[in-house]
Amino acid sequence: MRNQFTKKVIHEAECVIPHTRGTLPINTTASNDNLVYSPRAGSPMRIASPNGNGKQSPSPKISNMHLHVESDIDSVISSNQADNTLSSEYSTGEFDSTKLIHKWTHTLSILCCVASPSRKLLFCGTQDGKILIYDLLTYSLKKEILSCGQHQSASLLTIALSKDENHLFVAGSDSLVKVYDLSNDEFHCTHIIYTLVDIGDIFSIAWCDELSTLFIGAQNASISWCKLSLTSNSHPHTKSSSNSNIERLPHFRYDKFFDSKGPGGSQNTLQTKHELYRRSSKNETSPRPIKLTEVRNEDTIRFAHNGYVYCMEITKASIGDFTERKVLISCGGDGVINIWALESESLTKLTSLQNDESISSMTIHQSLLYVGMGNGNVNVWDLTTLQLIRSFQFGELLPGKNNIRDQSFHEVLSLQISGDSLFKACSNAGLIKITMKSNNVVAQDSVLMSVKEEDGIINTIKTFKIDGRSYLLSGGNKSLCFWDITVERDLSKDEDSLIDDVSDKFSNNKLLSSLKKYISYKTISKKPELYLEDSRHCAQFLSKLLLDLGAYQAKLLPVENANPIVFAVFRKNDNSSTEKKRLLWYAHYDVVDATDHEVNDWETEPFIMTARDGNLYARGVSDNKGPTLASIYAVAELYHMQELSCDVVFIVEGEEECGSIGFQQVINEHKSLIGDIDWIMLSNSYWLDDNTPCLNYGLRGVINASVVIRSDKPDRHSGVDGGVSREPVMDLMHVLGQLMDPATNRIQLANFYDDILPMTKEESKLYENLQTYIDTDICTLMKKWREPSLTIHKIQVSGPNNNTVIPQSVEATISIRIVPNQDLATIKTKLIEKLTETFNQLRSENHLSVNIFHEAEPWLGDNKNKVYSMLYEKVKTHWNQEPLFIREGGSIPSVRFLEKCFDAPAAQVPCGQSSDNAHLNDEKLRIINLYKLRSILTDTFKELGN
Repeated sequence: MRNQFTKKVIHEAECVIPHTRGTLPINTTASNDNLVYSPRAGSPMRIASPNGNGKQSPSPKISNMHLHVESDIDSVISSNQADNTLSSEYSTGEFDSTKLIHKWTHTLSILCCVASPSRKLLFCGTQDGKILIYDLLTYSLKKEILSCGQHQSASLLTIALSKDENHLFVAGSDSLVKVYDLSNDEFHCTHIIYTLVDIGDIFSIAWCDELSTLFIGAQNASISWCKLSLTSNSHPHTKSSSNSNIERLPHFRYDKFFDSKGPGGSQNTLQTKHELYRRSSKNETSPRPIKLTEVRNEDTIRFAHNGYVYCMEITKASIGDFTERKVLISCGGDGVINIWALESESLTKLTSLQNDESISSMTIHQSLLYVGMGNGNVNVWDLTTLQLIRSFQFGELLPGKNNIRDQSFHEVLSLQISGDSLFKACSNAGLIKITMKSNNVVAQDSVLMSVKEEDGIINTIKTFKIDGRSYLLSGGNKSLCFWDITVERDLSKDEDSLIDDVSDKFSNNKLLSSLKKYISYKTISKKPELYLEDSRHCAQFLSKLLLDLGAYQAKLLPVENANPIVFAVFRKNDNSSTEKKRLLWYAHYDVVDATDHEVNDWETEPFIMTARDGNLYARGVSDNKGPTLASIYAVAELYHMQELSCDVVFIVEGEEECGSIGFQQVINEHKSLIGDIDWIMLSNSYWLDDNTPCLNYGLRGVINASVVIRSDKPDRHSGVDGGVSREPVMDLMHVLGQLMDPATNRIQLANFYDDILPMTKEESKLYENLQTYIDTDICTLMKKWREPSLTIHKIQVSGPNNNTVIPQSVEATISIRIVPNQDLATIKTKLIEKLTETFNQLRSENHLSVNIFHEAEPWLGDNKNKVYSMLYEKVKTHWNQEPLFIREGGSIPSVRFLEKCFDAPAAQVPCGQSSDNAHLNDEKLRIINLYKLRSILTDTFKELGN
């Protein structure tokens, strides 16, 4: 029965000319030593004292603004006002969804804030030592708490909540940490934590619920910690309030210098007031006892930084080569990020990361760490690979100064991430919202919103969610603002969990659930400046999924200026045999673009997986995310059932669609980690039609080159200078014309066809068998699959591109498809020699340059070996028909490289149909094809190692 053949599209990577893809600020390595750096910048001053005049220099104007925000706080702000100028008032514009809901005022500055979503409460620390509690249901001030344990006002600089939102921690300029019980409406103080050493202001605190430990970052560069019992009545290191230990608090202690009496026992006015203050505090009684907790000397790291410890946060992450664990991340005025392992009784430094400026704020989003710098810039670090992956630059370039920017934006006092937007509070520019999906190199050109307070200062911001909506608090000079920052299109998304709650983690329903999440990441490798974070989050998601499904090891391998490679290993179940077979599965998680104008040509949202008529529609569902998860779930299920017959190594790269940037170098560097490989498998191809399963055993190679001819003369007018000298375009036409014989269409490189393999009887039978299924001439298939070709893809000229100009330069992009047994290096050399020789014969005064910017070796598999024989039988069993052995005219750079690198044969089992539309609109994958591939691989991996 002859099937209607669907015209096949070659679904291969688009090679990217290096200069068209922006270089990213990615470092390939990061120190794992316990480094100590000298400060690169002075520790910036945080806030003026309560008695200061609070005056600041005028806020700079921010250019390229998309909107400003209007200050009518009682109205819902419309989204149809747009303005490109900066205003000191609040407004909103059509390019942004941020809405100001409410604004509260206070006599002095708001220095820190935190939200309790479950209680619908906001907690703020003020410059005069008060805790303000606002009710989000009534927008009223619910309670105002004077700081316990003292009579003098001390600025509250940092605030935190326990995970259950039952306890509030505040600290500030009095060197004390106070703990408040929020379980009832009294909000009473339960603990005061102090040290016997003068630590100065406390800038940062972090509470670890699992260890019941509070970490304290201070002005004297120390990090201290103490265990607290928030539920029991006693603790080994806690003492109840008494006259004896009240004097241990910093503001009660006797100081030999300041408290010593003068001649004859005289005291000045301040000493007298302090003595009265000390005595009255001793005699005070509290309706509820306050526990005093002293930080032990051994629970302090004296010089955790070489500067103020401005910010700390606890997270769970896989740091570099270390396994996933709870870590404390601290940042300071020395510009160093320190990462500490949380032990039961101590802190152990894992690694340090150096920045060029002091760090005044930080936030963590999934596996990415964002740090706000003293010069207004924001650096982004990947905690998994310990790479600096992005730096948001602010400020205009100074005239006559190379790469030096005006730093009038000043330090980033607070930093938060929500969706694709970054919010930062600056000491001189207010609240700024930046899109992380922008082509602009300078971050200020990506500003969506800028809000200035009365004096330009916003000290603190905090994002949180209530009932699925996203909100932001911004506290500044004498005010607190409450913003709705929800992006309506993201309301249905859940970033932190998989889509469905499926009880069987290895079921096909769970496979679809994971695939839906996997698809949602916009891993467009061609546009790293827009989708770098998506790719990093996707790689981290895949790594965690592999571990959750039983992988012995999973980690990200950093690639210089590119997305990381996901590496994972499943070990065979039967360890009784001394001979272990090991299979490498190759795949990629990056996709081609489906944004901007491409979206309009789709019937569904490209990055939201849609099921319809037995198919799954989404970008990357067929190329290559669907087949990748099918292979992972096949291996995971076998491992869970104790039936995995061989070790399986997964190598999933993030740059395949851009020519596998950095792939070969990283694989060579990690050969010992990957180990000896017996077989290589992949599923990155398609059937010949929509009905007949196939096995792919061959690919052509490719050499991509740009040929440029340039004149020393500028662009000229043909009416003035035509015929005077040789023209670059004419030279190029002649040079390219000599590459191919016009009569025979054969490529004119010396001995080019000598190494092409002759057709064997077995191969001839395979082609004859294809005629039963397809409606295409066999000679045409042979030209596509097993014969080389030359293509001129495009020609570009300099100048205004009109009909009267002689261009100064012309560039052609060409490719040569080569076939198995042809030597790529030899053909590259012959191509350059041919172009150079032909050009030299012209005796032209112009200049020729040839750039080979991409290459891939051809691949020919052994379709009679063990893997192909087994795959043939499994495909035949599950599809109830014999598969076709096919080849393709496209190229996958990594296949032949992996074969040569590990001296192992490769085999490819296609998953999708020819109508899958990979790289095109409405990319799809038939659900039954996905399930069948999983079943085929399950049976194969079950037997392959036996």
